[in-house]
Amino acid sequence: MRLRAKIAQIDLFLRVVQTVEKISKECVVFLTPKKIQLILTSDNVTDGVQVWSGANVTTLFEEYKIESLNNNEISFKINLDNLQKALKSAQKQADIIMKLTKRDGSPFLNFTICTQTAHTMTVDQSVPVELLSAVQISQYVEPHLPDPEVHIMMPPLKSVRGVVDHMKNISDNLIIFANMSGELTLKVEESMVSVATFYKNLEHPAIENRTPPKSNPNITAEVKVDIKKFSRFLYSYQVLPSNVICCIVKDRAVVLHVLLDDLYLTYYVPVITRD
Repeated sequence: MRLRAKIAQIDLFLRVVQTVEKISKECVVFLTPKKIQLILTSDNVTDGVQVWSGANVTTLFEEYKIESLNNNEISFKINLDNLQKALKSAQKQADIIMKLTKRDGSPFLNFTICTQTAHTMTVDQSVPVELLSAVQISQYVEPHLPDPEVHIMMPPLKSVRGVVDHMKNISDNLIIFANMSGELTLKVEESMVSVATFYKNLEHPAIENRTPPKSNPNITAEVKVDIKKFSRFLYSYQVLPSNVICCIVKDRAVVLHVLLDDLYLTYYVPVITRD
């Protein structure tokens, strides 16, 4: 088993790690010859939120080499706090080599950081990992859900985060309403107060292999979610996404696709069903 790569986009890699770390302190990393995935599932996320993120390896790495007896695929669990600290220790002008190593029989993800200033300085950071077998990684399956009733572009996440942070002081639950006419409403309500924020003129992206949707205010969807869970998703503004799509699947989940070139993060936020 062999893994070695030069990290080409340290800032982007760090932003992705910082973003998913808001959901859980541990994740599964799945590496193939062409792709990298960071997976956070219900098995290691106590509140039920799942995150499936990924990118082409060329988006983050150069000089990428991977070898294993499992179709040249490697997967492991890693603590995101430790990974974040290792990436933070690197400076922009540094060359960072990431490789899988063993020490005293235990596997580590090792980062060799070489800084070129007046003098060359090399620092090693090692993060312990738990290797997963092919059988173990096959048990991680992304949720399969029916088509959403409504799918709509989200407003800028940083501004939405400010709105939701204020709403958290009023209620533990957030009501999300949207239609296929560019309208999205975020609302909290308790017995003595109700607060809502309205967004208009939002776009509806075309779903893959389908004709672009027509504006129809009569196609609507409304769900209730835990406001703290939804708030954690909003930290994905850190990756500076080009598009964020909200898909509402009635009585099942809110699925949020965070997109940046060929990098993506997909959040599955469970809904609170009515009794």
